[in-house]
Amino acid sequence: MLIVPAEHPLDWKKPPQITLLLILLNCLIFFFYQGGDDARQQHAVDVYLQQDLLGHERPLFAESFARREKLDITQQQQIERMRRQDLAWVILRDLEFGHELRSLPAYQQDPAWQAAREQAEAARNQLSSLRFGFIPAHFTLQGLVGSMFLHGDFWHLFGNMVFLFVFGFALEVALGRAMYLALYLLSGLCSGLLWWALDPVWVTGIGASGAISGLMGMYIGVYGLKRIRFFYWLGPMLGYFRAPALWILPLWMGKELFGLLRAADHVNYYAHLGGLASGFLLVWLPRQFGRIKVDEAYLAKEDPDAPFKRELAALDALIGRFALDQASTRGLELLARYPGRLLLIERLYGVARSRQDGALYNALLKQLFALPTAEGAALLRRLADDSAGEDQRLLRHPQVQLHLLQKLLQMSDTQRALAAWRRVARSGQQLAQLPQLTLQLAKQLGPQRDSRVLAELDQFLRKAYPNAEQTRQLALYQQQAR
Repeated sequence: MLIVPAEHPLDWKKPPQITLLLILLNCLIFFFYQGGDDARQQHAVDVYLQQDLLGHERPLFAESFARREKLDITQQQQIERMRRQDLAWVILRDLEFGHELRSLPAYQQDPAWQAAREQAEAARNQLSSLRFGFIPAHFTLQGLVGSMFLHGDFWHLFGNMVFLFVFGFALEVALGRAMYLALYLLSGLCSGLLWWALDPVWVTGIGASGAISGLMGMYIGVYGLKRIRFFYWLGPMLGYFRAPALWILPLWMGKELFGLLRAADHVNYYAHLGGLASGFLLVWLPRQFGRIKVDEAYLAKEDPDAPFKRELAALDALIGRFALDQASTRGLELLARYPGRLLLIERLYGVARSRQDGALYNALLKQLFALPTAEGAALLRRLADDSAGEDQRLLRHPQVQLHLLQKLLQMSDTQRALAAWRRVARSGQQLAQLPQLTLQLAKQLGPQRDSRVLAELDQFLRKAYPNAEQTRQLALYQQQAR
């Protein structure tokens, strides 16, 4: 049975950074750290055999294992017939047997045996699952935390990362990155603590499934009784349905309880149950008392840009009624509240141009020139064309034309750039950036072999900036271009 939420599409314009970083971290640990476990295991087996521990421990292990697992004679014989290397690893990785061994009088009275065993266990404990895995019967904080980032094999990793992505990207938006990460880690810790409290076994637990089950519980806690869309897969049947999110929690819990009672696999159902319960309670309870913030607009699928669009429509209405005084005043407020919005700048440019409104021009041109050149290219060309009009006194100001010249050169629009340069040059103002921009314009015009224009640029620099380095460079460039 598989039931997962399908309520929100992923918005790659705002990628789930924490979720993607968690996935990357788990993958890096698996491939670059856990990838060395085979060599670590072989080394531990070699140490075990070199210490001649197999002869001491084989009969003791056979008796202990048969008793704990209730093996029949045939199964016991199969263990006895195992290869030395394989049997050595089975004995060495059996943590419960190692715990029993320490209580035997023969072991306690044999220092050489103890030293050899400690040496073999030290090599064994370098394996990732034993160094950072969680063993309920031997509680460590390192294991409780580290186990959340380890996996048994590729498919274990793959499955967990898929579910981490499915649940994580929506929760990261709804809860905020810091809260999402904190609750992810906390629910992972709670899942391990429940296992430790209810089933303190000598088994190593690894995997992010407890924390990911916490995400499932958080999802239910975030949405509560809101009806949301789920995808289901039940054998040959699959499809979508809508239901209150809270109704799914008993199904998920029931599935894990059924697996726990059946106990037919190696899945850690205690961790799953602990994660589900803690994730749900960590979100649902604080929400009842208003102690946790959730992005309700995101849950309701409101367009995050809706307020801006409403303001833009109201501005369009003012312009449509030719209430340009009101549009200008309103426009200044909107530019302050929504800086860098090209749609708004384009609307207000027409208002500023019609009214020759200096304050509005000043505000919108600052934002236009701050935009990436490619984004504002069309409006920059319009601004350059409008600057040709003698009535456009504000647009033709040397500082405005200087900024426009820089943008046009970035766009390689040489003809408009030349017109803007001429307006700046004729102003007579000494501007620090002008020599460099003049040289840059000359180089862009150079391939066109327009000697008259190059001569014009050269003559200007010789007269206005005779000592500038760019004046010397342009003279050399003009000679080469002939």
